[in-house]
Amino acid sequence: MTGTGAIPRPRDEAVAEFAAVWNRTLPAGTSFVPGGRARRRQLLEGFAQRLVDALRDGDFDRQAGYRVGQDMVLAALADPRILLVSLRVLREQLLSAVGLHEARPASRLTELLDELAHGFTTAMRTEVWSAAESINRGERSAWRDRQRDLERQVRHALLHDPLTGLPNRAALTALLDGLPATATPGARLGLCLINLRRFTAVNQLLGHDAGNQLLLGVARRLGDVAAERGYDLAHLGGDTFVLVVPDTAGADEAIKAADAALSALPSPWPIDGHDVPIAGRAGIVERAVAGASAGELLRQASMALDWARHDATAWALYNPGRATAHLRRHQRANALAEALAAGAVTLAFQPIVSLDDHGIAGMHALPRWVHPATGPVPEAELLQLAEQSGLLIQLGHRLLADACARAAAWQAHNAAPIVSLDLTAAQLRHPDLVRTVTAVLDRTGLPPAKLHLAVPEHALHDPADAIAFALDGLDRAGVRIAVTEVGMGHANLTANPVHSVRLDSQLITGLTRTSPAHRSNLSMATWLIAMFHDLSISVTATGVDHRDQTTALQVLDCDHGLGRALGKPMTGDAADTLFGIRRPPA
Repeated sequence: MTGTGAIPRPRDEAVAEFAAVWNRTLPAGTSFVPGGRARRRQLLEGFAQRLVDALRDGDFDRQAGYRVGQDMVLAALADPRILLVSLRVLREQLLSAVGLHEARPASRLTELLDELAHGFTTAMRTEVWSAAESINRGERSAWRDRQRDLERQVRHALLHDPLTGLPNRAALTALLDGLPATATPGARLGLCLINLRRFTAVNQLLGHDAGNQLLLGVARRLGDVAAERGYDLAHLGGDTFVLVVPDTAGADEAIKAADAALSALPSPWPIDGHDVPIAGRAGIVERAVAGASAGELLRQASMALDWARHDATAWALYNPGRATAHLRRHQRANALAEALAAGAVTLAFQPIVSLDDHGIAGMHALPRWVHPATGPVPEAELLQLAEQSGLLIQLGHRLLADACARAAAWQAHNAAPIVSLDLTAAQLRHPDLVRTVTAVLDRTGLPPAKLHLAVPEHALHDPADAIAFALDGLDRAGVRIAVTEVGMGHANLTANPVHSVRLDSQLITGLTRTSPAHRSNLSMATWLIAMFHDLSISVTATGVDHRDQTTALQVLDCDHGLGRALGKPMTGDAADTLFGIRRPPA
Protein backbone atom coordinates (compact mmCIF):
# COMPACT_ATOMS: atom_id res chain seq x y z
CA MET A 1 0.00 0.00 0.00
CA THR A 2 1.19 3.51 -0.70
CA GLY A 3 0.41 6.51 1.48
CA THR A 4 -1.55 9.55 0.37
CA GLY A 5 0.30 11.30 -2.44
CA ALA A 6 2.77 8.42 -2.90
CA ILE A 7 3.74 7.49 -6.43
CA PRO A 8 2.87 3.84 -7.19
CA ARG A 9 5.81 1.71 -8.20
CA PRO A 10 5.76 0.90 -11.95
CA ARG A 11 5.06 -2.72 -12.69
CA ASP A 12 8.06 -4.83 -13.70
CA GLU A 13 6.78 -6.68 -16.77
CA ALA A 14 9.60 -9.27 -16.65
CA VAL A 15 8.65 -10.13 -13.06
CA ALA A 16 4.99 -10.30 -14.05
CA GLU A 17 5.74 -12.71 -16.90
CA PHE A 18 7.84 -14.87 -14.59
CA ALA A 19 5.01 -14.91 -12.01
CA ALA A 20 2.64 -16.19 -14.70
CA VAL A 21 5.03 -19.06 -15.45
CA TRP A 22 5.41 -19.78 -11.72
CA ASN A 23 1.62 -19.78 -11.33
CA ARG A 24 1.10 -22.23 -14.21
CA THR A 25 3.76 -24.56 -12.83
CA LEU A 26 2.19 -25.07 -9.39
CA PRO A 27 0.42 -28.43 -9.04
CA ALA A 28 -3.37 -28.40 -9.18
CA GLY A 29 -5.23 -28.78 -5.91
CA THR A 30 -2.37 -27.60 -3.71
CA SER A 31 -3.61 -24.13 -2.74
CA PHE A 32 -6.86 -22.62 -1.55
CA VAL A 33 -6.28 -18.93 -2.21
CA PRO A 34 -9.47 -16.84 -2.13
CA GLY A 35 -9.94 -15.34 -5.56
CA GLY A 36 -8.57 -18.34 -7.45
CA ARG A 37 -5.69 -18.44 -9.94
CA ALA A 38 -5.79 -14.72 -10.73
CA ARG A 39 -5.34 -13.82 -7.07
CA ARG A 40 -2.65 -16.49 -6.70
CA ARG A 41 -0.75 -15.04 -9.65
CA GLN A 42 -0.97 -11.59 -8.08
CA LEU A 43 0.47 -12.95 -4.85
CA LEU A 44 3.28 -14.76 -6.67
CA GLU A 45 4.14 -11.60 -8.60
CA GLY A 46 4.49 -9.75 -5.30
CA PHE A 47 6.71 -12.51 -3.86
CA ALA A 48 8.87 -12.59 -7.01
CA GLN A 49 9.25 -8.80 -6.96
CA ARG A 50 10.44 -8.89 -3.36
CA LEU A 51 13.06 -11.51 -4.24
CA VAL A 52 14.22 -9.55 -7.29
CA ASP A 53 14.48 -6.37 -5.21
CA ALA A 54 16.64 -8.24 -2.70
CA LEU A 55 18.87 -9.55 -5.50
CA ARG A 56 19.37 -6.07 -6.92
CA ASP A 57 19.72 -4.20 -3.62
CA GLY A 58 23.24 -2.99 -2.82
CA ASP A 59 22.65 -3.84 0.87
CA PHE A 60 21.73 -7.49 0.43
CA ASP A 61 19.20 -8.77 2.99
CA ARG A 62 18.97 -12.55 2.83
CA GLN A 63 16.14 -12.47 5.40
CA ALA A 64 13.90 -11.24 2.56
CA GLY A 65 13.74 -14.87 1.46
CA TYR A 66 12.71 -15.97 4.97
CA ARG A 67 9.87 -13.44 5.02
CA VAL A 68 8.63 -14.53 1.59
CA GLY A 69 8.58 -18.16 2.75
CA GLN A 70 6.51 -17.25 5.79
CA ASP A 71 4.13 -15.12 3.77
CA MET A 72 3.55 -17.94 1.28
CA VAL A 73 2.21 -20.09 4.11
CA LEU A 74 0.11 -17.23 5.46
CA ALA A 75 -1.35 -16.74 1.96
CA ALA A 76 -2.57 -20.38 1.92
CA LEU A 77 0.27 -21.53 -0.37
CA ALA A 78 1.25 -24.01 2.31
CA ASP A 79 1.41 -27.38 0.55
CA PRO A 80 4.91 -29.01 0.59
CA ARG A 81 4.58 -29.62 -3.16
CA ILE A 82 4.23 -25.88 -3.70
CA LEU A 83 7.52 -25.28 -1.90
CA LEU A 84 9.43 -27.91 -3.87
CA VAL A 85 8.10 -26.75 -7.23
CA SER A 86 8.66 -23.10 -6.32
CA LEU A 87 12.29 -23.72 -5.33
CA ARG A 88 12.93 -25.42 -8.65
CA VAL A 89 11.26 -22.73 -10.75
CA LEU A 90 12.94 -19.88 -8.86
CA ARG A 91 16.37 -21.51 -9.05
CA GLU A 92 16.16 -22.35 -12.75
CA GLN A 93 14.29 -19.41 -14.25
CA LEU A 94 14.17 -16.28 -12.07
CA LEU A 95 17.61 -14.84 -12.92
CA SER A 96 17.29 -15.30 -16.67
CA ALA A 97 13.69 -14.04 -16.65
CA VAL A 98 14.67 -10.69 -15.15
CA GLY A 99 18.05 -10.36 -16.89
CA LEU A 100 20.39 -11.06 -13.98
CA HIS A 101 23.28 -13.26 -15.08
CA GLU A 102 26.30 -12.25 -12.98
CA ALA A 103 27.88 -14.52 -10.38
CA ARG A 104 26.78 -12.38 -7.40
CA PRO A 105 23.02 -12.57 -8.10
CA ALA A 106 23.40 -16.36 -8.52
CA SER A 107 25.04 -16.73 -5.11
CA ARG A 108 22.49 -14.36 -3.58
CA LEU A 109 19.63 -16.38 -5.05
CA THR A 110 20.98 -19.53 -3.40
CA GLU A 111 20.96 -17.76 -0.02
CA LEU A 112 17.48 -16.33 -0.57
CA LEU A 113 16.04 -19.74 -1.48
CA ASP A 114 17.70 -21.31 1.54
CA GLU A 115 16.01 -18.71 3.76
CA LEU A 116 12.71 -19.04 1.85
CA ALA A 117 12.65 -22.76 2.60
CA HIS A 118 13.53 -22.05 6.23
CA GLY A 119 10.76 -19.44 6.57
CA PHE A 120 8.24 -21.70 4.86
CA THR A 121 8.98 -24.73 7.06
CA THR A 122 9.06 -22.59 10.21
CA ALA A 123 5.64 -21.15 9.39
CA MET A 124 4.40 -24.64 8.55
CA ARG A 125 5.71 -25.92 11.86
CA THR A 126 3.86 -23.17 13.68
CA GLU A 127 0.66 -24.11 11.87
CA VAL A 128 1.28 -27.77 12.64
CA TRP A 129 1.57 -27.14 16.37
CA SER A 130 -1.44 -24.86 16.32
CA ALA A 131 -3.46 -27.53 14.55
CA ALA A 132 -2.10 -30.20 16.86
CA GLU A 133 -3.65 -28.50 19.86
CA SER A 134 -7.08 -29.41 18.51
CA ILE A 135 -6.53 -32.92 17.19
CA ASN A 136 -5.96 -36.30 18.80
CA ARG A 137 -2.63 -37.99 19.47
CA GLY A 138 -2.66 -40.14 16.28
CA GLU A 139 -3.33 -37.21 14.03
CA ARG A 140 -0.62 -35.22 15.82
CA SER A 141 1.92 -37.95 15.12
CA ALA A 142 0.92 -37.96 11.44
CA TRP A 143 1.42 -34.20 11.29
CA ARG A 144 4.90 -34.58 12.80
CA ASP A 145 5.82 -37.27 10.26
CA ARG A 146 4.60 -35.09 7.45
CA GLN A 147 6.69 -32.20 8.79
CA ARG A 148 9.85 -34.35 8.99
CA ASP A 149 9.26 -35.65 5.46
CA LEU A 150 8.81 -32.10 4.22
CA GLU A 151 12.09 -31.00 5.82
CA ARG A 152 13.93 -33.97 4.28
CA GLN A 153 12.55 -33.06 0.85
CA VAL A 154 13.51 -29.42 1.31
CA ARG A 155 17.06 -30.29 2.39
CA HIS A 156 17.44 -32.55 -0.63
CA ALA A 157 16.05 -29.89 -2.98
CA LEU A 158 18.41 -27.27 -1.60
CA LEU A 159 21.50 -29.49 -1.92
CA HIS A 160 20.86 -31.27 -5.23
CA ASP A 161 20.54 -30.22 -8.85
CA PRO A 162 16.91 -30.71 -9.96
CA LEU A 163 17.85 -32.07 -13.42
CA THR A 164 20.66 -34.53 -12.71
CA GLY A 165 19.98 -35.22 -9.03
CA LEU A 166 23.69 -34.64 -8.31
CA PRO A 167 24.91 -32.57 -5.37
CA ASN A 168 24.86 -28.87 -6.29
CA ARG A 169 27.15 -25.94 -5.48
CA ALA A 170 25.81 -25.60 -1.94
CA ALA A 171 26.47 -29.28 -1.22
CA LEU A 172 29.94 -29.11 -2.81
CA THR A 173 30.76 -26.02 -0.78
CA ALA A 174 29.75 -27.76 2.45
CA LEU A 175 31.84 -30.82 1.51
CA LEU A 176 35.00 -28.86 0.63
CA ASP A 177 34.77 -26.44 3.54
CA GLY A 178 34.40 -29.38 5.93
CA LEU A 179 37.46 -31.30 4.71
CA PRO A 180 40.21 -29.42 6.63
CA ALA A 181 38.54 -30.23 9.98
CA THR A 182 38.46 -33.99 9.32
CA ALA A 183 41.56 -34.57 7.14
CA THR A 184 44.68 -36.27 8.45
CA PRO A 185 47.89 -34.20 8.64
CA GLY A 186 49.52 -33.87 5.23
CA ALA A 187 46.40 -34.99 3.35
CA ARG A 188 45.97 -33.70 -0.20
CA LEU A 189 43.09 -33.56 -2.66
CA GLY A 190 42.44 -32.90 -6.31
CA LEU A 191 39.57 -31.00 -7.88
CA CYS A 192 38.63 -31.18 -11.57
CA LEU A 193 36.28 -28.52 -12.93
CA ILE A 194 34.82 -30.00 -16.13
CA ASN A 195 33.11 -27.91 -18.78
CA LEU A 196 31.49 -29.13 -22.03
CA ARG A 197 32.60 -27.61 -25.31
CA ARG A 198 29.91 -26.56 -27.77
CA PHE A 199 27.10 -27.12 -25.25
CA THR A 200 25.61 -23.70 -26.01
CA ALA A 201 25.38 -24.68 -29.68
CA VAL A 202 23.37 -27.78 -28.75
CA ASN A 203 20.86 -25.65 -26.84
CA GLN A 204 20.62 -23.13 -29.66
CA LEU A 205 20.37 -25.57 -32.56
CA LEU A 206 18.47 -28.51 -31.03
CA GLY A 207 16.66 -26.88 -28.11
CA HIS A 208 16.88 -27.09 -24.33
CA ASP A 209 15.31 -30.55 -24.18
CA ALA A 210 18.23 -31.87 -26.25
CA GLY A 211 20.62 -29.99 -23.99
CA ASN A 212 19.02 -31.58 -20.94
CA GLN A 213 19.36 -35.03 -22.53
CA LEU A 214 23.05 -34.34 -23.05
CA LEU A 215 23.54 -33.19 -19.44
CA LEU A 216 21.79 -36.31 -18.12
CA GLY A 217 24.01 -38.51 -20.29
CA VAL A 218 27.15 -36.71 -19.15
CA ALA A 219 26.04 -36.96 -15.52
CA ARG A 220 25.61 -40.75 -15.90
CA ARG A 221 29.02 -41.19 -17.52
CA LEU A 222 30.82 -39.05 -14.97
CA GLY A 223 28.85 -40.73 -12.19
CA ASP A 224 30.17 -44.12 -13.34
CA VAL A 225 33.74 -42.81 -13.25
CA ALA A 226 33.21 -41.31 -9.79
CA ALA A 227 31.62 -44.47 -8.38
CA GLU A 228 34.33 -46.72 -9.81
CA ARG A 229 37.21 -44.62 -8.47
CA GLY A 230 35.73 -43.32 -5.22
CA TYR A 231 35.41 -39.68 -6.25
CA ASP A 232 32.71 -37.18 -5.32
CA LEU A 233 30.77 -35.67 -8.24
CA ALA A 234 28.76 -32.42 -8.24
CA HIS A 235 26.86 -30.46 -10.87
CA LEU A 236 27.29 -26.70 -10.56
CA GLY A 237 24.58 -25.98 -13.09
CA GLY A 238 24.63 -25.52 -16.86
CA ASP A 239 27.39 -27.57 -18.46
CA THR A 240 29.79 -27.49 -15.50
CA PHE A 241 30.61 -30.51 -13.32
CA VAL A 242 33.15 -31.05 -10.53
CA LEU A 243 35.07 -34.17 -9.53
CA VAL A 244 36.64 -34.20 -6.05
CA VAL A 245 39.57 -36.63 -5.87
CA PRO A 246 40.44 -37.52 -2.26
CA ASP A 247 43.83 -38.50 -0.83
CA THR A 248 45.97 -37.63 -3.84
CA ALA A 249 49.71 -38.20 -3.71
CA GLY A 250 50.50 -35.57 -6.33
CA ALA A 251 49.27 -33.76 -9.41
CA ASP A 252 49.50 -36.90 -11.57
CA GLU A 253 46.54 -38.47 -9.77
CA ALA A 254 44.33 -35.44 -10.35
CA ILE A 255 45.39 -35.35 -14.01
CA LYS A 256 44.55 -39.05 -14.40
CA ALA A 257 41.13 -38.38 -12.88
CA ALA A 258 40.51 -35.58 -15.40
CA ASP A 259 41.69 -37.82 -18.27
CA ALA A 260 39.34 -40.61 -17.15
CA ALA A 261 36.41 -38.19 -16.93
CA LEU A 262 37.08 -36.61 -20.34
CA SER A 263 37.60 -40.01 -21.94
CA ALA A 264 34.16 -41.09 -20.67
CA LEU A 265 32.54 -38.49 -22.93
CA PRO A 266 32.43 -40.04 -26.41
CA SER A 267 32.13 -37.85 -29.48
CA PRO A 268 29.94 -37.68 -31.43
CA TRP A 269 27.03 -38.03 -29.00
CA PRO A 270 23.69 -39.23 -30.44
CA ILE A 271 20.79 -36.90 -29.54
CA ASP A 272 17.38 -37.04 -31.23
CA GLY A 273 18.81 -38.62 -34.36
CA HIS A 274 21.75 -36.17 -34.53
CA ASP A 275 25.39 -37.03 -33.96
CA VAL A 276 26.53 -34.09 -31.87
CA PRO A 277 30.29 -33.47 -31.64
CA ILE A 278 30.91 -32.97 -27.94
CA ALA A 279 33.97 -33.00 -25.74
CA GLY A 280 35.02 -31.77 -22.34
CA ARG A 281 37.71 -29.50 -20.98
CA ALA A 282 39.05 -29.48 -17.43
CA GLY A 283 40.69 -27.11 -15.00
CA ILE A 284 42.64 -29.06 -12.35
CA VAL A 285 43.79 -28.16 -8.85
CA GLU A 286 45.90 -30.46 -6.68
CA ARG A 287 46.97 -29.21 -3.28
CA ALA A 288 47.11 -29.80 0.48
CA VAL A 289 43.75 -30.00 2.24
CA ALA A 290 45.01 -27.82 5.09
CA GLY A 291 44.08 -24.21 4.44
CA ALA A 292 41.83 -25.09 1.49
CA SER A 293 38.35 -23.62 1.10
CA ALA A 294 35.61 -24.19 -1.42
CA GLY A 295 35.84 -20.64 -2.74
CA GLU A 296 39.61 -20.80 -3.23
CA LEU A 297 39.57 -24.27 -4.81
CA LEU A 298 36.85 -23.34 -7.28
CA ARG A 299 38.56 -20.04 -8.10
CA GLN A 300 41.83 -21.81 -8.84
CA ALA A 301 40.13 -24.53 -10.88
CA SER A 302 38.20 -21.90 -12.83
CA MET A 303 41.43 -20.08 -13.62
CA ALA A 304 43.00 -23.33 -14.82
CA LEU A 305 39.92 -23.99 -16.98
CA ASP A 306 40.37 -20.56 -18.58
CA TRP A 307 43.99 -21.46 -19.34
CA ALA A 308 42.86 -24.68 -21.00
CA ARG A 309 40.46 -22.68 -23.19
CA HIS A 310 43.16 -20.14 -24.04
CA ASP A 311 45.77 -22.82 -24.78
CA ALA A 312 43.24 -24.97 -26.70
CA THR A 313 44.17 -28.02 -24.60
CA ALA A 314 42.01 -30.70 -23.01
CA TRP A 315 43.07 -29.70 -19.51
CA ALA A 316 45.29 -27.31 -17.59
CA LEU A 317 46.77 -27.65 -14.11
CA TYR A 318 46.64 -24.70 -11.74
CA ASN A 319 50.09 -23.16 -11.34
CA PRO A 320 50.72 -20.46 -8.71
CA GLY A 321 53.39 -18.78 -10.85
CA ARG A 322 51.10 -18.52 -13.84
CA ALA A 323 48.29 -17.34 -11.57
CA THR A 324 50.52 -14.54 -10.26
CA ALA A 325 51.33 -13.47 -13.82
CA HIS A 326 47.62 -13.68 -14.70
CA LEU A 327 46.73 -11.50 -11.71
CA ARG A 328 49.44 -9.01 -12.64
CA ARG A 329 48.05 -8.74 -16.17
CA HIS A 330 44.58 -8.26 -14.74
CA GLN A 331 45.82 -5.48 -12.44
CA ARG A 332 47.60 -3.82 -15.34
CA ALA A 333 44.54 -4.07 -17.59
CA ASN A 334 42.39 -2.42 -14.90
CA ALA A 335 44.92 0.39 -14.47
CA LEU A 336 45.42 1.07 -18.19
CA ALA A 337 42.29 3.20 -18.67
CA GLU A 338 43.30 5.40 -15.74
CA ALA A 339 46.86 5.65 -17.08
CA LEU A 340 45.57 6.73 -20.51
CA ALA A 341 43.38 9.41 -18.94
CA ALA A 342 46.30 10.67 -16.85
CA GLY A 343 48.72 10.76 -19.80
CA ALA A 344 50.94 8.13 -18.17
CA VAL A 345 51.37 6.18 -21.44
CA THR A 346 54.13 7.96 -23.35
CA LEU A 347 56.37 7.44 -26.36
CA ALA A 348 60.08 6.75 -26.59
CA PHE A 349 61.91 7.25 -29.89
CA GLN A 350 64.69 5.05 -31.27
CA PRO A 351 66.81 6.21 -34.21
CA ILE A 352 66.49 4.49 -37.58
CA VAL A 353 70.03 4.82 -38.94
CA SER A 354 71.19 4.88 -42.56
CA LEU A 355 73.85 2.20 -42.82
CA ASP A 356 75.84 3.86 -45.59
CA ASP A 357 76.52 7.21 -43.87
CA HIS A 358 75.22 6.59 -40.27
CA GLY A 359 72.81 9.52 -40.57
CA ILE A 360 69.44 9.44 -38.83
CA ALA A 361 66.82 8.55 -41.42
CA GLY A 362 63.94 8.44 -38.98
CA MET A 363 62.68 7.73 -35.48
CA HIS A 364 60.69 4.67 -34.46
CA ALA A 365 58.05 5.46 -31.82
CA LEU A 366 57.76 2.97 -28.96
CA PRO A 367 54.92 3.07 -26.38
CA ARG A 368 56.09 3.20 -22.78
CA TRP A 369 54.10 2.69 -19.58
CA VAL A 370 55.38 2.13 -16.05
CA HIS A 371 52.67 0.53 -13.91
CA PRO A 372 52.87 2.06 -10.41
CA ALA A 373 52.79 -1.34 -8.68
CA THR A 374 54.29 -3.85 -11.12
CA GLY A 375 56.81 -1.71 -13.03
CA PRO A 376 57.52 -1.24 -16.75
CA VAL A 377 55.11 -3.00 -19.13
CA PRO A 378 56.71 -4.41 -22.31
CA GLU A 379 55.34 -3.02 -25.57
CA ALA A 380 53.83 -6.34 -26.75
CA GLU A 381 52.06 -6.84 -23.42
CA LEU A 382 50.83 -3.24 -23.39
CA LEU A 383 49.19 -3.65 -26.80
CA GLN A 384 47.71 -7.00 -25.76
CA LEU A 385 46.30 -5.47 -22.56
CA ALA A 386 44.83 -2.60 -24.53
CA GLU A 387 43.16 -4.99 -26.98
CA GLN A 388 41.75 -7.19 -24.20
CA SER A 389 40.46 -4.11 -22.34
CA GLY A 390 38.81 -2.55 -25.40
CA LEU A 391 41.27 0.37 -25.23
CA LEU A 392 43.46 -0.45 -28.24
CA ILE A 393 41.86 2.05 -30.62
CA GLN A 394 41.96 4.83 -28.02
CA LEU A 395 45.60 4.02 -27.20
CA GLY A 396 46.57 3.84 -30.87
CA HIS A 397 44.94 7.20 -31.59
CA ARG A 398 46.77 8.83 -28.66
CA LEU A 399 50.17 7.41 -29.71
CA LEU A 400 49.63 8.34 -33.36
CA ALA A 401 48.74 11.93 -32.44
CA ASP A 402 51.77 12.28 -30.13
CA ALA A 403 54.18 10.79 -32.69
CA CYS A 404 52.90 12.98 -35.54
CA ALA A 405 53.01 16.12 -33.38
CA ARG A 406 56.66 15.45 -32.49
CA ALA A 407 57.60 14.70 -36.10
CA ALA A 408 55.82 17.85 -37.32
CA ALA A 409 57.87 19.92 -34.86
CA TRP A 410 61.07 18.34 -36.17
CA GLN A 411 59.99 19.25 -39.71
CA ALA A 412 59.43 22.86 -38.66
CA HIS A 413 63.04 23.03 -37.43
CA ASN A 414 64.41 21.83 -40.77
CA ALA A 415 64.97 18.29 -39.52
CA ALA A 416 63.35 15.90 -41.96
CA PRO A 417 63.35 12.38 -40.53
CA ILE A 418 60.37 10.10 -40.93
CA VAL A 419 58.50 8.77 -37.89
CA SER A 420 57.36 5.16 -37.78
CA LEU A 421 54.74 3.57 -35.57
CA ASP A 422 53.62 -0.04 -35.24
CA LEU A 423 50.02 -1.08 -35.93
CA THR A 424 48.39 -4.34 -34.86
CA ALA A 425 46.11 -6.46 -37.03
CA ALA A 426 43.17 -5.40 -34.83
CA GLN A 427 43.90 -1.73 -35.55
CA LEU A 428 44.10 -2.45 -39.27
CA ARG A 429 40.66 -4.04 -39.17
CA HIS A 430 39.06 -1.01 -37.53
CA PRO A 431 36.83 0.78 -40.06
CA ASP A 432 37.86 4.29 -38.93
CA LEU A 433 41.63 3.77 -39.25
CA VAL A 434 42.20 5.68 -42.50
CA ARG A 435 39.92 8.54 -41.46
CA THR A 436 41.68 8.77 -38.08
CA VAL A 437 45.16 8.83 -39.63
CA THR A 438 44.31 11.50 -42.20
CA ALA A 439 42.63 13.63 -39.52
CA VAL A 440 45.76 13.50 -37.34
CA LEU A 441 47.98 14.40 -40.29
CA ASP A 442 45.76 17.37 -41.13
CA ARG A 443 45.71 18.56 -37.53
CA THR A 444 49.48 18.27 -36.94
CA GLY A 445 50.60 19.37 -40.41
CA LEU A 446 52.92 16.38 -40.87
CA PRO A 447 53.38 15.46 -44.56
CA PRO A 448 51.85 11.99 -45.13
CA ALA A 449 55.07 10.63 -46.68
CA LYS A 450 56.87 11.32 -43.39
CA LEU A 451 54.62 8.84 -41.54
CA HIS A 452 55.54 5.16 -41.84
CA LEU A 453 52.98 2.77 -40.36
CA ALA A 454 54.46 -0.66 -39.71
CA VAL A 455 52.21 -3.72 -39.91
CA PRO A 456 53.21 -7.25 -38.86
CA GLU A 457 53.87 -9.70 -41.68
CA HIS A 458 51.38 -12.20 -40.25
CA ALA A 459 48.56 -9.62 -40.61
CA LEU A 460 48.89 -9.91 -44.39
CA HIS A 461 47.75 -13.54 -44.11
CA ASP A 462 44.42 -12.31 -42.69
CA PRO A 463 41.75 -12.91 -45.34
CA ALA A 464 39.62 -10.02 -44.02
CA ASP A 465 38.87 -7.48 -46.74
CA ALA A 466 39.11 -4.76 -44.08
CA ILE A 467 42.91 -5.07 -43.90
CA ALA A 468 43.40 -4.82 -47.66
CA PHE A 469 40.98 -1.87 -47.70
CA ALA A 470 42.91 -0.11 -44.92
CA LEU A 471 46.29 -0.62 -46.59
CA ASP A 472 44.93 0.68 -49.89
CA GLY A 473 43.36 3.71 -48.19
CA LEU A 474 46.57 4.59 -46.34
CA ASP A 475 48.58 4.24 -49.53
CA ARG A 476 46.21 6.56 -51.42
CA ALA A 477 46.51 9.07 -48.58
CA GLY A 478 50.29 9.14 -49.12
CA VAL A 479 51.23 7.29 -45.93
CA ARG A 480 54.12 4.83 -46.27
CA ILE A 481 53.51 1.19 -45.36
CA ALA A 482 56.25 -0.88 -43.74
CA VAL A 483 55.98 -4.62 -43.09
CA THR A 484 57.71 -6.02 -40.00
CA GLU A 485 58.90 -9.51 -38.97
CA VAL A 486 59.91 -10.25 -42.59
CA GLY A 487 62.08 -13.28 -43.18
CA MET A 488 60.32 -15.79 -40.94
CA GLY A 489 56.94 -15.89 -42.75
CA HIS A 490 55.59 -16.30 -46.23
CA ALA A 491 53.25 -13.41 -46.98
CA ASN A 492 52.92 -12.22 -50.56
CA LEU A 493 54.14 -8.65 -50.12
CA THR A 494 53.71 -7.78 -53.79
CA ALA A 495 49.92 -8.10 -53.41
CA ASN A 496 49.88 -5.10 -51.05
CA PRO A 497 51.15 -1.50 -51.20
CA VAL A 498 54.49 -1.94 -49.38
CA HIS A 499 57.22 0.73 -49.36
CA SER A 500 59.68 -0.80 -46.91
CA VAL A 501 60.28 -3.96 -44.92
CA ARG A 502 61.96 -4.74 -41.61
CA LEU A 503 63.94 -7.94 -41.42
CA ASP A 504 62.99 -10.04 -38.39
CA SER A 505 65.32 -9.64 -35.40
CA GLN A 506 65.76 -13.43 -35.20
CA LEU A 507 67.32 -13.33 -38.65
CA ILE A 508 69.64 -10.48 -37.64
CA THR A 509 70.68 -12.27 -34.42
CA GLY A 510 72.06 -15.07 -36.59
CA LEU A 511 74.39 -12.63 -38.38
CA THR A 512 76.59 -12.49 -35.28
CA ARG A 513 79.76 -14.44 -36.13
CA THR A 514 79.49 -16.56 -32.97
CA SER A 515 75.93 -17.66 -33.84
CA PRO A 516 75.50 -21.30 -34.97
CA ALA A 517 73.05 -20.00 -37.58
CA HIS A 518 75.50 -17.42 -38.97
CA ARG A 519 76.02 -19.03 -42.38
CA SER A 520 72.34 -19.88 -43.08
CA ASN A 521 71.06 -16.51 -41.81
CA LEU A 522 73.68 -14.65 -43.84
CA SER A 523 72.55 -16.50 -46.95
CA MET A 524 68.87 -15.77 -46.22
CA ALA A 525 69.54 -12.06 -45.53
CA THR A 526 71.57 -11.74 -48.74
CA TRP A 527 68.75 -13.18 -50.80
CA LEU A 528 66.02 -11.11 -49.11
CA ILE A 529 67.82 -7.78 -49.42
CA ALA A 530 68.58 -8.36 -53.10
CA MET A 531 64.97 -9.44 -53.80
CA PHE A 532 63.43 -6.40 -52.11
CA HIS A 533 65.83 -4.02 -53.81
CA ASP A 534 64.75 -5.51 -57.14
CA LEU A 535 61.19 -4.60 -56.12
CA SER A 536 62.26 -1.04 -55.18
CA ILE A 537 61.43 -1.75 -51.52
CA SER A 538 63.85 -0.40 -48.91
CA VAL A 539 65.09 -2.74 -46.20
CA THR A 540 65.57 -2.03 -42.48
CA ALA A 541 67.23 -4.53 -40.15
CA THR A 542 65.80 -4.68 -36.62
CA GLY A 543 67.54 -5.94 -33.49
CA VAL A 544 70.97 -4.67 -34.56
CA ASP A 545 72.62 -4.92 -31.17
CA HIS A 546 76.23 -5.82 -32.07
CA ARG A 547 78.89 -4.16 -34.20
CA ASP A 548 79.60 -7.26 -36.31
CA GLN A 549 75.90 -7.33 -37.27
CA THR A 550 76.23 -3.73 -38.50
CA THR A 551 79.31 -4.64 -40.52
CA ALA A 552 77.60 -7.64 -42.12
CA LEU A 553 74.54 -5.57 -43.05
CA GLN A 554 76.69 -2.87 -44.63
CA VAL A 555 78.38 -5.50 -46.80
CA LEU A 556 74.93 -6.79 -47.82
CA ASP A 557 73.89 -3.25 -48.83
CA CYS A 558 71.01 -3.11 -46.29
CA ASP A 559 69.48 0.38 -46.25
CA HIS A 560 68.75 1.06 -42.58
CA GLY A 561 69.27 -0.42 -39.15
CA LEU A 562 67.36 -0.24 -35.88
CA GLY A 563 68.92 -1.51 -32.67
CA ARG A 564 70.95 -0.68 -29.59
CA ALA A 565 74.25 -0.79 -31.48
CA LEU A 566 73.01 2.14 -33.58
CA GLY A 567 71.00 4.14 -31.06
CA LYS A 568 69.06 3.49 -27.86
CA PRO A 569 65.45 4.56 -27.24
CA MET A 570 65.16 8.09 -25.85
CA THR A 571 62.40 10.27 -24.46
CA GLY A 572 60.48 12.65 -26.69
CA ASP A 573 62.26 15.62 -25.12
CA ALA A 574 65.64 14.01 -25.82
CA ALA A 575 64.60 13.45 -29.43
CA ASP A 576 63.60 17.13 -29.68
CA THR A 577 67.03 18.13 -28.40
CA LEU A 578 68.66 15.83 -30.96
CA PHE A 579 66.91 17.78 -33.72
CA GLY A 580 67.72 21.19 -32.27
CA ILE A 581 64.45 21.93 -30.49
CA ARG A 582 64.73 23.54 -27.09
CA ARG A 583 61.48 23.36 -25.14
CA PRO A 584 60.99 25.53 -22.03
CA PRO A 585 60.98 23.59 -18.77
CA ALA A 586 57.53 22.53 -17.53
